[in-house]
Amino acid sequence: MRRGMGGGSLMWRKVLRDRRLRVLFVGQVLNMFGNTALVIALGIWVLELTGSSGAAGVIFFLVAVPTLCAPFIGLLVDRFPRRTVLIWADLGACVLVSLLVFWPSVWLIYVVTLGYGVSAQVYRAARGGLVHSMVTADELGDVNSVFGALNQGLRIVGPLAGAGVFAAFGGSAVAALDAVTYLASIVSLLMLRGVPDLTRTAEREPVGPALLAGVRHILATTALRQMVVAGAVAFTGAGMINVAVFDLVTTGLGRAPEFLGVLGSVQGAGAVLGSFVVGGLMRRRGEFVTAATGFLLNGAGLGLAATATLPAVCAGAVLIGLGLPMILVAAVTLVQRRTPNEVQGRAIAASEAMVDLPYTVAIGVATVVISAVGYFAIYVVQAAVFLAVGLVVLRIRDQARQTA
Repeated sequence: MRRGMGGGSLMWRKVLRDRRLRVLFVGQVLNMFGNTALVIALGIWVLELTGSSGAAGVIFFLVAVPTLCAPFIGLLVDRFPRRTVLIWADLGACVLVSLLVFWPSVWLIYVVTLGYGVSAQVYRAARGGLVHSMVTADELGDVNSVFGALNQGLRIVGPLAGAGVFAAFGGSAVAALDAVTYLASIVSLLMLRGVPDLTRTAEREPVGPALLAGVRHILATTALRQMVVAGAVAFTGAGMINVAVFDLVTTGLGRAPEFLGVLGSVQGAGAVLGSFVVGGLMRRRGEFVTAATGFLLNGAGLGLAATATLPAVCAGAVLIGLGLPMILVAAVTLVQRRTPNEVQGRAIAASEAMVDLPYTVAIGVATVVISAVGYFAIYVVQAAVFLAVGLVVLRIRDQARQTA
């Protein structure tokens, strides 16, 4: 354990010493803070305007549905300088969220959310490719852990800030705050220099085959295919949780919708711890054991949350937070390590799309059925799915070791 913690400390010092990583880190702080504050506020905003948990759940559906554009997004990221792509993604999102400052309405919230989802897809693929070009393969897991800790740490502050600003000043104020963070992120990216990735790729493959290069790579690489299938199965039902959580909070716990911000921060606390642990765990046990641990923790957390008692729900949120970075960091690190640089954007986008597409469909289904089945059945079934996937991933790892 001491070795893992020491390695994590060294990696933090490396990020802070390397000017390029430091600049990217600052930009991520600003970008992620605004995002975590906004998304929770959008769901609360729609719930307040409509009184419908299903309508609020549409927010998460619209954030996820741009995965349909994954082949185009990945090709865009691989054909243009990734820093430039990040800047344009920030700028587009800034313009969109600014609309809500002046013309707030349910339909415009939905339109802005969809555009934000596209921007987020572009940003994740471009950032993954950029990081791949900035560090060695051995450092990828640790650097991803640092950015994972950042992301999850902001999930503590962001939801509370978003819900708090919403309660005090309304949704337009949250949109204005997010727009400012996007502008600040753009400034930090403009300061980023000396990254080899900032040149146009020399690839001239025809557009049709190029669009599917990431998918072909994932399907042709056994380890990537297994990890992506496991994630797709588990997170299909997790999409329903994003709708059911509104019902859990308002019906099960009898709390106001703003309490989602508190739960988000509790989950974020667990996620920060998970992000610090994941780098050392991957070094010692590999990506598959790390991901399996995350799946099992999520299953246990969802089972606790299904009881709808405040202590159990909070404990479940901590376990879910602890497990999520183990799954996400292990998956993206595996993709980065097993993928050539010229296909990074498309492979990352493809892996996310293969998971997010069924996840998105599940959100859409949940918005329709939540009033009939309630939160309890959804939480119990999904807990069982996560536990089963975790056990299967452990078995895959054991079989791979026996084959080797």
